Amino acid sequence: MKQILYILTFLILTGCGRTNSEQTSNIVLDTLTDQVPITTNLDSNDIVQLNSTDENQTEEYRKQSLSGFGKATLYKLTDTIIADFNGDGFLDKAFYKKEKETSGIIIKHGKTNEEVRIGFGKNFSTWTDFECNWVDYWGLVEDRETTETTFTEDGDVLGSRDVKLQNPSIVLGADEVGGGLITFINGKYVWIHQTC
Repeated sequence: MKQILYILTFLILTGCGRTNSEQTSNIVLDTLTDQVPITTNLDSNDIVQLNSTDENQTEEYRKQSLSGFGKATLYKLTDTIIADFNGDGFLDKAFYKKEKETSGIIIKHGKTNEEVRIGFGKNFSTWTDFECNWVDYWGLVEDRETTETTFTEDGDVLGSRDVKLQNPSIVLGADEVGGGLITFINGKYVWIHQTC
């Protein structure tokens, strides 16, 4: 399992060094190759079929992005995730919510009904102005350890380190980019960065 994680981390890290112009040109090339020729006539059944195929490919990509975890479940952003996030023996609920121009995660603790708001433009963990507008999917990770991407003070990728997880964690991800985990460690929620 660790070998797979190291290989995935290596692949992610090598993709991090690409410049914006390289990424943009790849996006343009991908977009051009995915376009339907102008001379093709599509009826509504063809369009529905194309959209369905795209959705299936997107879901498969998202499931694949979670394959580095031993036990992970993919959820839609409109779903509620239920687990004991803070380890107090009671089930908690997590919601992804958009508010005006911001978005974030709300975790409602089952024992106390306390609501913890993560994101919404507020500082979180080592992030200032943490936003969740970039999130395309989320899920539940029940592994007891993971790896975290580490950075220098200048923001360059330094490497990775192993992290012990004490409770189920919320994984946030963006298509073609990656993401990280929100997890409760030593009495507080923290961010475990997993991509560039």
